[in-house]
Amino acid sequence: MAVGWAWGSFAVPDDPSRSGESDIHTPGPVRLLLELTVFFGAVAALNFAGLPRAARRLLVIMVGYQVLAYARIGWLPSH
Repeated sequence: MAVGWAWGSFAVPDDPSRSGESDIHTPGPVRLLLELTVFFGAVAALNFAGLPRAARRLLVIMVGYQVLAYARIGWLPSH
């Protein structure tokens, strides 16, 4: 529940992938760290839950997403 709240509340102002608004103005590098923690934390949680195949599949999806979203990933640290 706290992760969902943080995901929705901590945002970079004028982030083009969101509404451009934010509840809690967050520097881009902090938001990127939050996103990576959530995404790859889910991979780790699946692995620790004894679901290594699901963890590997999600890892491939998450890495693929990061590659495809390279423009946004590059935008975040500079804002």
